[in-house]
Amino acid sequence: MSELLPGEGERRVQIRRRRDCDWCGEPATKRVTFLLKNARGNPASSAYRHDDCSWCSDAEAFSCDECQREAERKAPDGMSWCATFSAAERYPHMLLYWDEAVTP
Repeated sequence: MSELLPGEGERRVQIRRRRDCDWCGEPATKRVTFLLKNARGNPASSAYRHDDCSWCSDAEAFSCDECQREAERKAPDGMSWCATFSAAERYPHMLLYWDEAVTP
C-alpha cells in the first residue's frame, strides 16, 4: 500500500456564522447593497438592463442598527447606495456565511 498524500482523508465541517458589522464589529442586522453609477446602462453592473434593480448588487456591506446610516453613506468609489435589507427579520440568510473548519 502506498503512503497517504498530504491532506488525503481530511474531513471538513461547515458551520453557518453571522457576519459582523463592517464598522463596529457587533453582529450585523442589515445588508446594504451598492450599484455602479448608471447601473442599468453599464454592462459591468449586475443591474445592467434590469427593470427592477433593487435585488441587484455590485458591492455590499453589513451593519448593525447603529451603524446603518454610516454604511449607506460610505459607498465604494464609483458606486451609490441601492438598498438596505433588514436581514435579521425578513432575510436571515443574507447575514449568514459558511465557515469551514478542518476536523481530524
